[in-house]
Amino acid sequence: MKTNLKNLSLLLILFFLIISKSNSAENEGNSLLWKISGNGLEQESYLFGTIHLICQDQFKMDDRILNALGKSKKIALEIDMSDQNMMMEMQRLSVNADFKNIKDEFDPKQIEAVDEFLKNKYGTGLDQLGVLKPFVLSTMIITKLLPCEEISSYEMFFLQKSQEGNTPMTGLETIEDQVKIFDNIPLKTQLDDIGDLVMDESSIKEFDTLVSAYLDEDIDLLYELITKNEMFKNHGDMLLADRNKKWIPLIEDLVKEQTTFIAVGSGHLASETGVIQLLRDAGYEVEPVK
Repeated sequence: MKTNLKNLSLLLILFFLIISKSNSAENEGNSLLWKISGNGLEQESYLFGTIHLICQDQFKMDDRILNALGKSKKIALEIDMSDQNMMMEMQRLSVNADFKNIKDEFDPKQIEAVDEFLKNKYGTGLDQLGVLKPFVLSTMIITKLLPCEEISSYEMFFLQKSQEGNTPMTGLETIEDQVKIFDNIPLKTQLDDIGDLVMDESSIKEFDTLVSAYLDEDIDLLYELITKNEMFKNHGDMLLADRNKKWIPLIEDLVKEQTTFIAVGSGHLASETGVIQLLRDAGYEVEPVK
């Protein structure tokens, strides 16, 4: 199990956008990159919406983003990917308390389908992997549902740029903060979500549509797609709005100090409780970079 956890650590970090794409109440326009200015700032900063899991051949990086990165003196992600202790902490938080196996918590049909999927894709089933927390199992399944072998990550790209340019990196929250969110969501809700991923043949089509909306930078369509998810309907504030509100004071401190490139899941950008509107409410100008 220790080896499996090491291999999964990065994928777990990349999971959180899958459940937090967009929550838009008004049309913000098609853009993932936004400029933050005004309200007494001496320099501009940038806000970018990511997708954490995407096929390598769909990964795009244009001059707008590269120019914004080049101007920035610090990079801020949801989690500080440069933290050497992060992977170890992720491994610790990935298993159920007392290594409890949750296999029998699934409905009978779900057990059969999920167990078969994991055995086919990973060579081992719920007898071993059932000690992992549900969000870990979701990550493993989603990764194998992607129609490609090579997966890219915007977060890893930004980490690489940080290292190449000796640009300091920081995080808006910790791995523990993110894991606590799922600890507060009922187990049955999470297991039903896992069952749907494996048993509903439309899952991969829905994700393809989601990726297409992301590549089109269509925040409003992302909202329409993600709000179909039952977990999101019942726990959307916990997954998005509450986190956005906690981030604003941290973002304000960063942009006041120096030009900062802030990259978070694209779902955190839009809506009346999204980062864009909350920054505007605080007096900043936030404009799309086309």
